[in-house]
Amino acid sequence: MSKATRYEPENPVLNTVKTGVKGLLLFIMPLPVLIAAIYHLLKGHIFSSLVAGALFAGFMIAAVVARHGFKLESKFRQKRLAKAPGTPFKSIAALLLSVTTGLTAFLLSGYSLFESILIGLVTLIGFYMAYGWDPRQDKTGNVSLGVSADEVFEALEAAEIKIDAIEKARKNIRNIDFNQQLKRIIQKARGIINLIEEDPKDLTRARKFLKVYLDGTQRVTESYAKTHNNNATTAALNTNFQRVLDSIESTFDEQHQKLLENDQLDLEVKIEVLKTQLEREGVI
Repeated sequence: MSKATRYEPENPVLNTVKTGVKGLLLFIMPLPVLIAAIYHLLKGHIFSSLVAGALFAGFMIAAVVARHGFKLESKFRQKRLAKAPGTPFKSIAALLLSVTTGLTAFLLSGYSLFESILIGLVTLIGFYMAYGWDPRQDKTGNVSLGVSADEVFEALEAAEIKIDAIEKARKNIRNIDFNQQLKRIIQKARGIINLIEEDPKDLTRARKFLKVYLDGTQRVTESYAKTHNNNATTAALNTNFQRVLDSIESTFDEQHQKLLENDQLDLEVKIEVLKTQLEREGVI
């Protein structure tokens, strides 16, 4: 049985709220520049209005880029295993904000070039003090011999994509019973992902498990959702879909337990049984 210490991520709802609020000041701070652009426009100072408008646009772009960086950072910190964001969006936003602030001081506020440069540098330092640096190191957790960190990252990313696809298809199914059952299946799929994150050695035994279950569930759910939206469902189709979902859900529970018990032989047998059923149903 896995000996890994369970990882407890931050509360997702609280984390979403914190991420939503984070960086709000970046959108509020340049409002005086927008007011200046409108003022110069009303006064007929077209060039000054264009300059102020361009600077305001620079502030907004910096805020949007920073916000994207915050979201990536939030997802990164919620996971036990994760690749660091490839692009340092927060640093890009900090540089853009620094340059835009310096230009605003120089072009609109009458500061000297040297003073404007200092203001830009202070803005850069202030950004990093408030929001920190971009994550630069991968979180490899408990990855050990027998499986590489890249293999784990690739498998987990592929699994997340499939789960997201199932979730998207689920939202297009108006049958309440099917909808709720798919919610449970998605939760159990994420439970398997969490188990692998806790002990990446499970990936070796769970790789085929993930492929059969997630591929099969994704295909059958997307196929049913498409038919459902076209109002082409029949009683027989609903019965078959229910039977497949029941099999997937019950076997998910069994396989999760088998992974915990490291019972690979029985796991392989169960996977083959479900695979045969999915093939018989024309899902895979």
